[in-house]
Amino acid sequence: MIDIQALYDGLIWSVLWMVYVYMILKCFPWEMLHDYPEDIQKASKLPKPTLKQQKKSKLWSSLGGAIIILSLIIFGINKFSNETVPFLTLFIYMFIVVMTWNVIDLLIMDWIIVCTITPDWVIIKGTKGCQGYKDYIFHFKGFLIGCFYSFITGILFSGINYLILKYIIWK
Repeated sequence: MIDIQALYDGLIWSVLWMVYVYMILKCFPWEMLHDYPEDIQKASKLPKPTLKQQKKSKLWSSLGGAIIILSLIIFGINKFSNETVPFLTLFIYMFIVVMTWNVIDLLIMDWIIVCTITPDWVIIKGTKGCQGYKDYIFHFKGFLIGCFYSFITGILFSGINYLILKYIIWK
């Protein structure tokens, strides 16, 4: 049976990711250029970021990344603080949370927003009309890679949460 709380937390985590990605695309598009198809990377007319822009980008990436990472720890502790569970239970929950974002990223962010709607905020300067924006297979391959990273992230954060729960909370 799928844990409804895991799906709910996965939706929250997905919203955090969507805000994070949107802000990077709006304010620091050069940080996401490597995630675009090759034709878009080659056609890009993005100016080289200034030192000030690079510092702001690092600050946003650090703060946004910290919030995203800490939320996984908070989700796990919140879910299991009142019950002792085996590592596998924690892993399944965490994998569902993380994999929810991977699926939402593919279906909503990539296929609907980027490939189908293609709003101006996803178009890198100088790349309007590039075929890469309609490359559904490119994004599906990214999803498959994301499945592997979801598994690794699930293991890592299950371990972190399990240690916190076992040695601090379940004592």
